[in-house]
Amino acid sequence: MSTEETPPPLRIAVVGGGIAGLTTALAIHHQITQHSSNLSLSVFESASKFGEIGAGVAFGPNAQRALRLIGCGEALDKVAGPVGKDSKVWFEYRIGDAQNENEKELEGKHFATISGVDAARGNVHRADFLDQLIQQLPSSIAHFKHRATHYEPSASGSGVTLHFYDPSLSPVEADVVICSDGIKSSLRACMYGRKGLDLRGQKAFYSEWIAWRGLIKRSEFVEAFGEEASDKMMHCGKGRHILHFPVRNGELINIVGFVRDPEHAKLGDHTGPWSEARPKEEMMEDFAQFNEPCKKLLRAIDSASIWGIFKLSCIQTAVDDGVVLIGDAAHATTPHQGSGAGAAVEDSLFLSRLLASPLVSSVPLSSRPAAIQKALRIYESIRQPRSQRIQKTSDEAGMLYELLDPVAGDDWEKIKENLEARMKWIWEVDTEGELEKALRMLEE
Repeated sequence: MSTEETPPPLRIAVVGGGIAGLTTALAIHHQITQHSSNLSLSVFESASKFGEIGAGVAFGPNAQRALRLIGCGEALDKVAGPVGKDSKVWFEYRIGDAQNENEKELEGKHFATISGVDAARGNVHRADFLDQLIQQLPSSIAHFKHRATHYEPSASGSGVTLHFYDPSLSPVEADVVICSDGIKSSLRACMYGRKGLDLRGQKAFYSEWIAWRGLIKRSEFVEAFGEEASDKMMHCGKGRHILHFPVRNGELINIVGFVRDPEHAKLGDHTGPWSEARPKEEMMEDFAQFNEPCKKLLRAIDSASIWGIFKLSCIQTAVDDGVVLIGDAAHATTPHQGSGAGAAVEDSLFLSRLLASPLVSSVPLSSRPAAIQKALRIYESIRQPRSQRIQKTSDEAGMLYELLDPVAGDDWEKIKENLEARMKWIWEVDTEGELEKALRMLEE
């Protein structure tokens, strides 16, 4: 056969080794090993090893389905928190503070529940989950201390040349560059610059929320709330809320306390995502109006850290010639719906299947650039609207929990009605149907 009839593998470079990058790499690796797809894969990570910051992360039912479809279901099962009493309950909602007499009557009481099939099976510790993913990825694929700075069309006229911060590292040639380099993505800035777009429009900005984070022992949670209490609760209050859920097989409880910061009093001179240790007294002051069980939970945290929550606007484009943004590089959001990581996993599924299609990976070399670009455009047309809707509604959810929603305000019946319908469109998406639609579009 001629070279045109049997083209060499489509070269894919994944930039960034967090959850988005590694799930994408594994999705592609599984296409190569299990379906003999005509692909080759390299992963470039700026650090000296793969790693994740933060503690807990939640994967909703949609994300769990996507993880199983890309071959990462076992990794999830090994580290997911225990189901508890009800496998469908994502969170119970309670009143954490008492601003007026009406709220005082409901203080500390369960008033709403968000439920969905297997909603409770997706709580993991980030580092534990990442460790499981790393075990599945061949070490030969990973290249560390490779901080990508920019890309440009290859001199040959086909493919992309990826450049690195370290001048001793040779540029890398690829047919497709998948940018999963996070909210501060250098490659997103490069894409905007190449397209002549306003660079300010792609910069992360302060969401006007901070988060206090910490882990406590299960026994400390029980001491605060009792043996019968759900360990998956959201405690609502004016301008702030606390959530917690189990990780590490329920041995630890992950706690996050959000505080609205419209005056940027917490921000200081930070200009991007940040975290730092701060005195526990500051955290306790932020939640001084909350009930005693909530405060007991916070006091149990040994070393509290504060995190500045940054996000992206809905960016104008996620695709260039042979280059695509995924995960936080494309649609970084506030964490109030627990759907940011899930959106990244969905990205992984769709992109890996599109690129593995013989209509992309096995076409003659002369047709490959056009086939790649068609696949990336299809990906963008299906994924970005959904991911950007998650961005918008996540902020709305945070305002709802903190009694700042312009419609519901502090009307608990309206809040309950909103909550109990809020996650349906995210969780109940027809993932397989959307994927089939995307693959059919390749044939058109």
